[in-house]
Amino acid sequence: MEIFEYIERMNSGPELFPDVLSYAREYKVPIMDFDALQVMKHYIHLTGAERILEIGTAIGYSALHMLSVSDAVEVVTIEKDGDSHRVAKDFFEAYGVTGRVDPVLQDAKEIDPETLKGPFDILFIDASKGNNEYFFENFSPLIKDGGLIIVDNILLRGLVVEEETHSRNRRRMKEKVDAFNKRIAASGMLSSFLPVGDGLLIISKQEEGKNA
Repeated sequence: MEIFEYIERMNSGPELFPDVLSYAREYKVPIMDFDALQVMKHYIHLTGAERILEIGTAIGYSALHMLSVSDAVEVVTIEKDGDSHRVAKDFFEAYGVTGRVDPVLQDAKEIDPETLKGPFDILFIDASKGNNEYFFENFSPLIKDGGLIIVDNILLRGLVVEEETHSRNRRRMKEKVDAFNKRIAASGMLSSFLPVGDGLLIISKQEEGKNA
């Protein structure tokens, strides 16, 4: 057994939303890896976060898990695909959380952040990976000082360290994600790159002018 497989098993637990997981597997909907999800939920618990902004709803799997941390948690989640948005709303209704989640059907790149009524405690970025920089720049101002920005899939299933990438699209994706990762690492912001799931980046929102 490899060490990362061991860690993955240690971060396992009961699945709270098996029907959502089954749907994702049947229809090949990308969702957050369970071990990374467990780590994110732990951060929500530790920080006492109550207002979360999610970029990339998909079918609502990660939002449901975030809402499960506490009855005080509320999530605003943005999705541009109409079918995914509809499925997510159905799952939110099935699990009785419609009063704590605001699913927004819109391209996050076309939203005026001021319409989202911040501040939020956490920003979770899990949408098109080549736009991590854009989402960070445009939505992190909505996060309160001391809040967190969490970014999923920072390893691109190992693509970020591949030396030769023949596909132009994959190469551009790698370059964009790698550039964003390196920008955060060199920024002086308090951040951690965690090798769980497909890689999880945790960034602490600091008061302007304060660095580590």
